[in-house]
Amino acid sequence: MAAAPITKRQRAELRRLAGLAHERELSAAVRDLELDFERWRKGEISVFALNESIHKFHNGISRELYSRYDPRDAELTVPAAIARGTLQENEVDQSLLQNLTELIQFAKDRLQE
Repeated sequence: MAAAPITKRQRAELRRLAGLAHERELSAAVRDLELDFERWRKGEISVFALNESIHKFHNGISRELYSRYDPRDAELTVPAAIARGTLQENEVDQSLLQNLTELIQFAKDRLQE
């Protein structure tokens, strides 16, 4: 059975969910960067090494997540976030979840490849 068309309200909800997933993944990445700040404070690494970590963070995962969670792609990024476990299905409105079922399964299949 084909999914019903996504409504205007559901598109807005998709953008909200994409923002939430982006925030969660970015927070996890920042926690990793925070470890380098702790190492710097303890004198375990130099300020230059810390600066390099910040540079790699900015040009790496930060940019990747920014691109991944482009609000225009929320219809694809939200199902992928659900498949990865960043978002839980119980956080998604039931009618929207039904519309995304095939895309969620596709994303889960891709993760297993």
